[in-house]
Amino acid sequence: MKKRKIIKVLSGIFIAIVLILGGSYYMSYRAATERNDRLIQQGFKLLEEQIATYIKENYSGVSKIEFSPIFVDGGDGFSMFTANVVPRIYDNYGNSVVLGTSGPLNSGLDFGTASDLRLSLGNDGEEIIEISNYNQDYLDVSNYESLPDFAKINIHSFLDEDILDSIQQGYIKNIQKDEIGSSDVKVIYNLKIQEGSFREWP
Repeated sequence: MKKRKIIKVLSGIFIAIVLILGGSYYMSYRAATERNDRLIQQGFKLLEEQIATYIKENYSGVSKIEFSPIFVDGGDGFSMFTANVVPRIYDNYGNSVVLGTSGPLNSGLDFGTASDLRLSLGNDGEEIIEISNYNQDYLDVSNYESLPDFAKINIHSFLDEDILDSIQQGYIKNIQKDEIGSSDVKVIYNLKIQEGSFREWP
């Protein structure tokens, strides 16, 4: 009887230890996941602002700019981690076109961690966000909630080529590159994180 009582007590202690360790691991994992998600969302908030501002200030005839969710893929030990968004632009006639690799022209242009954005955590756990200025430089925007003026871009030749080809192919109409811009354009940002390939976005 005494032996059974000891076994019962030891079993209870063992279960309590497992629950405490499991709970501690889960809380650490959850905190790390939330921190990574926060870093990704803030980085892409700035990138989406950069893309939208460039189109708004350099193209007239654009009625709306819409972004896909942030697609994260890889990082599972078999493939490299990537994160991308997909922009879609609309003209004043209801026509629209998806830009980049996932668009109908399959231009090879991606918007994300492959070339536009660098996301990392420093030695002390600080979030580091660097955004490309498309002049072979990356700018530190870690401490900014919104896109700072110095991170706005004056040229994006690959994006220009994609938009102009979309106009020539007839996907969108009466959009042109000029200094007038589209001051009344509606911008729909998207910071939802979604697993999978950005090419899946319609």
